[in-house]
Amino acid sequence: MDKDSQDVHQVLNELKNKFQEMRKLISSMPGIGVSPEQQQQQLQSLREQVRTKNELLQKYKSLCMFEIPKE
Repeated sequence: MDKDSQDVHQVLNELKNKFQEMRKLISSMPGIGVSPEQQQQQLQSLREQVRTKNELLQKYKSLCMFEIPKE
């Protein structure tokens, strides 16, 4: 295959365009500018929220305030 052929240039241009599209997508992703330390803090905060909400759910379930319909 000739390195200077039109087909090679076309394929390379298509590949270049795909890379440019992917760079745009990556740069528009949410959280891309957040450092790993900040991500860890957010993750820890979210885990704490889940734990707290699970505890509240268990508390409300134990109070039997909700009637569960039996079918």
